[in-house]
Amino acid sequence: MGTRELAIEESRRMTAVRRLLVVWQNPATSRFVRVGELDELADGRMAFSYLESAAADPDFFPLDEFPDLSRSYVSDGLPGFFANRVMSTHRDSYGSYRSWLGLGDAGADTPTEVLARTGGPRATDTFHVVDLPGVTAGRFESRYFVCGIRHVQDAARRLEALEIGAELGLRPEPENPVNPDAVLVDVRDGVEVGWVPDWLVAELRALREQGQDLRCFVEQVNPDAPAHLRLLVRLESDRSAKSDR
Repeated sequence: MGTRELAIEESRRMTAVRRLLVVWQNPATSRFVRVGELDELADGRMAFSYLESAAADPDFFPLDEFPDLSRSYVSDGLPGFFANRVMSTHRDSYGSYRSWLGLGDAGADTPTEVLARTGGPRATDTFHVVDLPGVTAGRFESRYFVCGIRHVQDAARRLEALEIGAELGLRPEPENPVNPDAVLVDVRDGVEVGWVPDWLVAELRALREQGQDLRCFVEQVNPDAPAHLRLLVRLESDRSAKSDR
């Protein structure tokens, strides 16, 4: 076993209570690449390690904060690269922001949960942070915001009619001129309200390839929020009956 494999194995021996996947969009090819994993450990520390796919992409270079592709980085708190993607709790607008994220309960707005729900986007790079699409006890659950709402005609009216818990459709859109892998989110058959974020599409495909049936439900509607925070949905998956045959 090489140095890199040993470092990753050492990280895996630490008990992770939450694991997030770091996805990078290659600006040259627009391809989304899984480049790392961020673990919230049981003792409160955080651990970051690169994935093999990061080293395999010739266009990817290590982050300044994590210069060595072969080691795991453990810190007492959220590393700066990720902390800069979470709104400061001291901002005047943080209360509204927390409510829009559906994290109003005390202690629910952990940095890892905020990252998982928002993707932690920044205008200065093409990194996103998502729930690792692993499956526990045959199920997977995650939450994300529907994107592209401002580009959908009558979206505001369609949002007003949505009820919490209502099931939404997930519809591939191979004719999409920007991304042929795009997935529409429908309020009903053929009536869209937005899209699954591009950086999540590959993860949904991975779940389907694992034999998971995907279902999408309205978690929260925020009519007064910025467009990218207006519709929070819950993604659930269960192993399909077909995969067990």
